Amino acid sequence: MICTEVDSYFYRLCHEQLMISWVITLTDDVKVYGDYDRPGLSNPWVRLTEHCQKNNVWPKKVELYMFGAEKKVFFENENGLDGIAIMRGIAKDQAMDGSHSQSFQTLTVLHLRDDCSMVDVAKYTWPYNEFEQKESERILTTENLENMIFKNDSEKRQHEKVKEHLDWELV
Repeated sequence: MICTEVDSYFYRLCHEQLMISWVITLTDDVKVYGDYDRPGLSNPWVRLTEHCQKNNVWPKKVELYMFGAEKKVFFENENGLDGIAIMRGIAKDQAMDGSHSQSFQTLTVLHLRDDCSMVDVAKYTWPYNEFEQKESERILTTENLENMIFKNDSEKRQHEKVKEHLDWELV
């Protein structure tokens, strides 16, 4: 089950608890919301991946969903984004004497380039409400590729550079 509306759970998560999340528009124009920690359900990215593969639909637009933040599209392709992943992180910065601590949340979106040479990275950090520079990139690693959503007929997934890192999944 994917979350396709801003229901009471998702609203509380993002508007009252101020947790960072995402909204993805699929190629069938359904919007899916990252409803993290919903009781009784697995990670929303895992559910979305399964939904996409089963229904042959793909993310075509990945956007930030954060109360009070400007609207931001990380990546978009009307035909579907092949090789896309999202990572959400939480960290705490604490003063050495323990007198002050500040929580930070990040949303990192990875997109595999068409030639499979690198992974483009877009990252948002809260409470700074800042986007890192658009030109950020990473090399291909198993960690960067293993949670990506690939189209069912993906040429990228069959690319030799990708298969080197994902061979264990293709057996």
